[in-house]
Amino acid sequence: MYYADRIYQINLAIAGIAVGTVSLPVLSKAFKKRDKKKISDIQNKSFELSLLLSIPASLGLILASNQIVNALFGYGSFSIEDVEITAMALKFFGYGVPAFALIKILSNFFFARDNTKTPFYISFFIVVLNILISVSLFSKIGFTIIPIATSISTWAGVIIYLYLLNLKKSLLLKRQLMINFVKILISTIIMSLTLLIALENFVNYLNYNYDYKAVYLVLIVSFVGMLYLISCYLLGVLKLKNYKTN
Repeated sequence: MYYADRIYQINLAIAGIAVGTVSLPVLSKAFKKRDKKKISDIQNKSFELSLLLSIPASLGLILASNQIVNALFGYGSFSIEDVEITAMALKFFGYGVPAFALIKILSNFFFARDNTKTPFYISFFIVVLNILISVSLFSKIGFTIIPIATSISTWAGVIIYLYLLNLKKSLLLKRQLMINFVKILISTIIMSLTLLIALENFVNYLNYNYDYKAVYLVLIVSFVGMLYLISCYLLGVLKLKNYKTN
């Protein structure tokens, strides 16, 4: 659980925390000035950038969980069985990566209005739901219910945030966001198919007993990552001016 948690937290830090930290002060200023256009722009940019980073990360963790854990930790006393168990936990954490990132973005829409109570109540609900699912199903499913419960409860939190924001008419999303979301999905599918092909062709070099498996994994990840970025750029999603807050 610990090792799987460390890996997915890296993706969370980039796709959620970093984007949320940058957008919060600008969003707060826009709310104080009651600049709806600025608020809408920041909301859409935050959503888009978060999804741009979290969706491919999610698919990557799900599809290559075993290879990632094996390359990073599959040495010495960390046995093949340890790799498989850790990879299973990482895979289920992977399903929640977009939700973990979006939670950080969505909570900003309340923090920017000096509303700290609503994010607290939602966070409390997420924790309680997580515990209830984990405790009630632990004896039947085992330890993997913990990452499963974490992903499910976080997605539930995202739904609640979206419902409340929409109820208060504070969700100022544009049609372009949906168009770019589809483009991100297309780029992610291209990346995922390439990743599966690469993992299949280099399976012998990613074997537990191969000494340089980490090198091959880095090369594969770098290649599919560049392919994803190029695909996003060609589709018109990845442009620096799209994410400038000023």
